[in-house]
Amino acid sequence: MDNGEEKKYLRMTLNERIQHFLLLSSFITLVITGFALKFPESLWVTAVFKLLGASAFEWRGIIHRIAAVIMVSVSIYHLGYIFFSSRGRQLVKDLWFKKSDIPDLTNAFKYYLGKSKSRPGFGRFSYIEKAEYWAVVWGTVVMGGTGCVLWFENLFLPVISNSGMDLATAIHYYEAILASLAIFVWHLYFVIYNPDVYPMNKAWFSGFLTREEMELEHPLELEKIEAEEKTENEAKAEKEIEAQQEKAQLKNVPVEEAELVFAVVEEDEQAGSVLNTIKEVKQEDKEEIKDNK
Repeated sequence: MDNGEEKKYLRMTLNERIQHFLLLSSFITLVITGFALKFPESLWVTAVFKLLGASAFEWRGIIHRIAAVIMVSVSIYHLGYIFFSSRGRQLVKDLWFKKSDIPDLTNAFKYYLGKSKSRPGFGRFSYIEKAEYWAVVWGTVVMGGTGCVLWFENLFLPVISNSGMDLATAIHYYEAILASLAIFVWHLYFVIYNPDVYPMNKAWFSGFLTREEMELEHPLELEKIEAEEKTENEAKAEKEIEAQQEKAQLKNVPVEEAELVFAVVEEDEQAGSVLNTIKEVKQEDKEEIKDNK
């Protein structure tokens, strides 16, 4: 890279980072305000309620619903993103499970248990990241659906009765526990506490990974990117060579001869353009000779 800067590779666009931030912040808010309702007498809940005053419990419910609306809105936007943008469609394709994920999983266990000296190489997403993504999709659908039932209790109660409401409450609660464990134990470990990325994988707010991080986490993706860059550079170099060859050929064509040829097709704009190019090349040669003298 120029100026001694290390080359970086795009991991998340600004659009994707904003989606991630809104999802992250709304999820954390939902966890705090949700468990505050379930465990109102716990030490951390009573401390927060004392700090915020008598209306804190009422505000808890309002904030919980606002966070829920934000999460659902981001999810709907993300749905549109993956349907109506080429990068979004490619994102889902890359996040879908493949047969290679199974040997990647077994090879990873062998590596961590010391039975293999080489760690498995991953493409754009590892089996871990794929599982996380689809777990979020599943959790959002379940939490959003049951949360909607609990929010509009008067609407759903006559339809599903008390038993249905109790079931929705149980599903919402246990899914919240599962989602919290998945994020705070599993996801945060790989983003923060994993020795390979510690103190943090900064792609979630910078959007980029360094070459060293790519080699460590996504070596197959790095190989693909570099192969594409090589192909593009070769194609660009070929075009430049062709342009230089065409310019060199034009220098060898006498202007008078070109004028005679193009007089026949004087109305042809393309021919006139080529003639002008020849004249410009000849003029450049004359100026160079004059300067040398």
